[in-house]
Amino acid sequence: MKKTFIVAMSLLVSFAPSAEAAASTFYLDLKVGCYSASRTPSKPAKWSATNYKTLYAASCTGPHHYEVFKIAKIKAKDLASDAAKDEASGICTEAARNLIGSGEVAKTLSYAYFYPDKGAEEKKYGKKTICFFRTLDPKDSGISLSVSKPAVVYNYV
Repeated sequence: MKKTFIVAMSLLVSFAPSAEAAASTFYLDLKVGCYSASRTPSKPAKWSATNYKTLYAASCTGPHHYEVFKIAKIKAKDLASDAAKDEASGICTEAARNLIGSGEVAKTLSYAYFYPDKGAEEKKYGKKTICFFRTLDPKDSGISLSVSKPAVVYNYV
């Protein structure tokens, strides 16, 4: 019986997915937590208008590029409007301030948001808004650095 248990555990461990082999997640299906922009979370990721829709779940204490901290719905009628951008920005700004408080944060810590593209994404996901932190490369804000700690650390003592 003991030998069977050890073999079963060995098989489970050998097939357990690593951070490098994490399953992809569509950006509007993200949950609160950490994500990598690629299957290689330890490398910096270039931010572009086309490469953000597929992300990979990652540990917040291991290499990752993005940390989702708030999911909300906006009320603006037109997602392509400035009103929608302002509302999403306001929601994320308030949530980030509530998380960070008055403490010091790295100058390179930034936050942003995703919401559906107008059309099929909006029809499926509604007006879902996803707020996330990312750490900018100080030499190029178009690069998200890989970090291995949460953006906000809670101390309950």
